[in-house]
Amino acid sequence: MALPAQFTALSGEWKGTKSLYLNGESGPVRESGSRLTIARAARDCYLMLAYTWKFEADPHEGILLLGYDETARAATAAWGDSWHMSRKIMHCAGTITGGDTFAVTGYYEAPPDPDWGWRIAVEIRGENSIALVMHNISPAGQEDLAVRAVFARAG
Repeated sequence: MALPAQFTALSGEWKGTKSLYLNGESGPVRESGSRLTIARAARDCYLMLAYTWKFEADPHEGILLLGYDETARAATAAWGDSWHMSRKIMHCAGTITGGDTFAVTGYYEAPPDPDWGWRIAVEIRGENSIALVMHNISPAGQEDLAVRAVFARAG
């Protein structure tokens, strides 16, 4: 089933700044310019977000594929990033809240510890502003801000 119109309307080119929080908001922050391309996929069933950023001088890329089942009110996503994910795809599940936030959570391995959580939110902040916000969640449930990327429409 198709994503809500407010999300498919995000299609296009975006530019902004990505902030990487290495130890939550109290730790060091690394900022870089970021580009984001959002495209409708599979007859509007999915929304594909592809972004670029840098860690120090090294370029990185990420991809996020969003889906939504209107009947079940269930949001799903597949996420991967050249720096964060070690070549694995993270499968995520969640919901749309307030009509303007697509929020999903997935899990990743962190041996020898139990799996950690990773929450991703795509927030519509106005007609020409969106944010991609990610939180790291410890096995004990402690959430720390990991990524905040704020974008404006390019052009």
